Amino acid sequence: MKSRNVMYFTPREEEFADLLVRIGLKKNVAKVLVYLAHTPEATSRDIERGTDLRQPEVS
Repeated sequence: MKSRNVMYFTPREEEFADLLVRIGLKKNVAKVLVYLAHTPEATSRDIERGTDLRQPEVS
């Protein structure tokens, strides 16, 4: 079985996502963009876990 590290948002990344929401992005889009900006490679499941979003919100 493989083990993988899942990255989670720091308070600073949460703040950056909130700034993106304030300028008009949807919250789920902002969170995914911030997550992918700091992650070289991720599966949709990694994004779900790291952003605390559900599968339909990530797809």
